[in-house]
Amino acid sequence: MKLYELKPKVFDAWEFLASYRGCVVLPENFKKEVRKEFGDLRYKETWIRALARYESLNAFHDCLDAHYLVLHTLNFTEDRWDYEFRHRIFDEFLMIPGALDLIRLGLEQLLSDSFTPSDRRDADGFYQLVAEQRGRDRLPTELAGRLTEALPA
Repeated sequence: MKLYELKPKVFDAWEFLASYRGCVVLPENFKKEVRKEFGDLRYKETWIRALARYESLNAFHDCLDAHYLVLHTLNFTEDRWDYEFRHRIFDEFLMIPGALDLIRLGLEQLLSDSFTPSDRRDADGFYQLVAEQRGRDRLPTELAGRLTEALPA
């Protein structure tokens, strides 16, 4: 996504978050706030950081049902406009206090009897996102799989 395409997306996310918080939205404050919080407006990285933060906060605050978060909001598929930013948005989301609990609850709901196997498969974008995550969460999962295979039957 080009910078000129990214800026309106950031503005929309900022505006949605501000209206959620009950703030009066003054468009002239938008660039001032982005500059103050994220840095130099000439760089695409600044706008990507702003987008990730605003989109993640919107996802958290706009979540009415935890399973919706897994099935829709964080279920990034290649046809979504924000697909290329999915890791940044997800990383920002995980930094929000209570976000991990919300994901856990969403997965518990999705795996309950209320949802069909087809519904569970609809969250493939979310599962793929988690599988692509780097760092601390990858090693224990892979190690547990190897240990299970090594145990005698």
